[in-house]
Amino acid sequence: MYCQTREFITLGESMKKYLIFLPFILSFFFHLEAGAEEWNLKICLDMGLKHNPALRAATKGIEGAEARIKQSQAAYYPYLFAETDYSHGESTSSKKTTYNVGSSDLTSYYVGLSQNIYDFGRREYKVQAAKEDLKAYQWTGRDTRLSVLDAIRQSYYGVLLAERVVKVRREDLQRTQEHLKQAQGFYQVGLKAKIDVTQAEVAVITAQKALLQAENNIQTAWVTLTAAMGIDFPRGITLKDDLDLQPVNWDLESLQKEALEKDPVLNRYRTLVSYWEIGEKQAQREFWPTLNGTARYAINDGTNYSNDESWNVGLQLNIPLFSGFLKKNKLAEIRAVLDQAKANLEMQRLSVINNLQNQYLNYRLAEKQIEVAKESLRRAKENLELAEGRYKAGVGNMLDVTDARSSFFQAETDYDQAVYSFITSRYKVERALGRE
Repeated sequence: MYCQTREFITLGESMKKYLIFLPFILSFFFHLEAGAEEWNLKICLDMGLKHNPALRAATKGIEGAEARIKQSQAAYYPYLFAETDYSHGESTSSKKTTYNVGSSDLTSYYVGLSQNIYDFGRREYKVQAAKEDLKAYQWTGRDTRLSVLDAIRQSYYGVLLAERVVKVRREDLQRTQEHLKQAQGFYQVGLKAKIDVTQAEVAVITAQKALLQAENNIQTAWVTLTAAMGIDFPRGITLKDDLDLQPVNWDLESLQKEALEKDPVLNRYRTLVSYWEIGEKQAQREFWPTLNGTARYAINDGTNYSNDESWNVGLQLNIPLFSGFLKKNKLAEIRAVLDQAKANLEMQRLSVINNLQNQYLNYRLAEKQIEVAKESLRRAKENLELAEGRYKAGVGNMLDVTDARSSFFQAETDYDQAVYSFITSRYKVERALGRE
């Protein structure tokens, strides 16, 4: 028994040395400047929409799709061209022993145009396919936008949750320090054993370590938030703790209809199905002829020419007869991709319904957990006050106080987590519906 007590005393002395320096470390790393600028959720969302690189990439994808529409519309316009040719020739002839050698040069200049007159709908379907491709990129951009907004909301409230945990940890540290003073006072007057002091010192060290970790969690939460916003880590910024705990009355059946109508990924798959349906029709037109008109004006200058002019106008009917089964296999490929797109569409429809149902149930669970966590916190607080009161009166023991303090801290943390889960689960339902 003597050896065990001696070990506790030695441990307590080393902890006292650690306690001297720890407050300075905390204040050095985590001191917040007075009068810091305060951001609310709207500011963070606006900044994210402005700076997030994923949104810029999505915008450029849409611009590229718009340019491809204009490319496909080029078939409605004539193709104007200018050419020049130069040729040089040598000729010889023989008759008995007499040879005649001659050379000729010819330079030709052409200006002409060609026009697709009719191709049985190829160009029309090509333009329609390009428009469907643009819609697909627009839905992808919409999905990216919603994902960015959701990530900012989740990380915004993640910072607020981390700050609340820090507040709880500081309160816990203050309680353990006060309890240490009580244990020291009881020990000095001989009412309690030295082991109570040592245990209280251990509790203080544990609380300080937990506070350090909680402070670090704030920093990592800020890193997550700024990454979602697409900005560098800000200094001297605080967030407004505007937690909205008002419940929302939702009807699951109505939510499912809205999700199936607005979900961007599902709409993108619908657009892809339309894109490949148009591609199938376009591939079928490859078996049909094309009719083109041409016109060309030429000037020839050379050995036997002196700025001679010529021109011609014509029609060209191209009837495809055989291309090594290229068109047939291209059509088969497009039909296979179309069937694949339809299967992916059905899978995504089921995924949308499943995701919405899960998020809706999580929201209802979070709604119920708040009341449970609130009642648990009330009881834990009463238990802690009773345990501390008994110890102050000299009739309680250290273990009861430690257990009560641990239960109270856990209840506070659980309540804050329940609030965070309630708010974020509500936004996840909004995200599943395709809302901003």
